[in-house]
Amino acid sequence: MVGALEALRDRPDSTATLETIDVPTLIVVGKEDVLTPPGEAMLLHAGIRGSTLEVIAGAGHVANVERPAAVNHVITEFLAKVTLS
Repeated sequence: MVGALEALRDRPDSTATLETIDVPTLIVVGKEDVLTPPGEAMLLHAGIRGSTLEVIAGAGHVANVERPAAVNHVITEFLAKVTLS
């Protein structure tokens, strides 16, 4: 666990590469997430052209566990749009 956390801490910043992402991208964040807060998700969204950002109310860092129906809904909606494109 310690090694994994150190690897996350010490990895290089790849923010500059966000603009190279050219596939449909869904960013999902819990509104109350303190580990990776909505502000960080907004930066990802701003950096990835054409991305979709969904903020899940009433959820923290593990939105898919805390609000599974809401997360499943946004994923299903996103996939339906991607499939139709």
